[in-house]
Amino acid sequence: MNNLEYAEASILHYDPRPKVRKRTCASLRELGFRRIANIDNSKDLEILVKARQFELVVFAADPDDTRATELVRSARQYDKSSDPYTPMILVSWNGGSDNIREALNTGTDQLLMWPFSTTQLGARVDALVNDRKPFIETEDYMGPDRRNLEKRGGKQNSVEVPNALRAKVRQQPDLAPSREALEAARDSLERIKIANVARRISTIAKVLRQRCDDQKFMQARASRELAAVLTSLGGVREALDITELHHMHPFCTSVEQVVSQLLLDAPELDGKGLALLEQTAIALRIAMDLDEDTANAALRLSGEVARAR
Repeated sequence: MNNLEYAEASILHYDPRPKVRKRTCASLRELGFRRIANIDNSKDLEILVKARQFELVVFAADPDDTRATELVRSARQYDKSSDPYTPMILVSWNGGSDNIREALNTGTDQLLMWPFSTTQLGARVDALVNDRKPFIETEDYMGPDRRNLEKRGGKQNSVEVPNALRAKVRQQPDLAPSREALEAARDSLERIKIANVARRISTIAKVLRQRCDDQKFMQARASRELAAVLTSLGGVREALDITELHHMHPFCTSVEQVVSQLLLDAPELDGKGLALLEQTAIALRIAMDLDEDTANAALRLSGEVARAR
């Protein structure tokens, strides 16, 4: 089972339980890994994740501690990791459906239930080398896109990120997480996030307009949904600066102005104001697919139409 190609790959292995950590380390060595940093302290783990790059990280989730899932999420954050796309395996003791769902939502590549065999661990490693899923980014998630190809709706909705493990095992340095590769992947993912958020804002606007006569619904949801739109727009603006899509800011401003005015009247919202919100939200979404000159022309036209009404 020993794979000589794994010998030079560096592994960061976190598990606070000595006996279990020793057994997992033995399985990694049986697979052929030799450069294994075993960590039992979460603070040390955070420091190492930010300070240096590893080809693979293995996190263990203690059944009485949710710290591991928080650490995975942290390791996927750009400001807390030297490589937020590091291949990851999360080991868990809890096979409950809610726990599995939470674990997958951390952004880990693979989930492995304890107890496991060396063969099962090896299958997860092999999948990371040969069949790793592309990444997607939303407001609260960055990690593998687990949707099937049909639901993805096209390759532009996910990104092939740098794969340190594949680069090392296959000796293909062009796949490694160089600074340029990390920046390119982040730019692509931030653009996907902008599109996803714009789509969600447009959906919220449509639902509010369609249900504006439903007083119970509007009382319960209108203010909350409008406030959520403003929060989302703040995230969009940050992503626009990262991607240098500065021409999109006026579209965000248009939506913000409409939402701010609607919040003054919430939950008693009129159909005209909600229709304007839907129009500005659609303009924001469409502008993602336009070049800067075309988008600015569309913004001017939209403003003239709004004033005419």
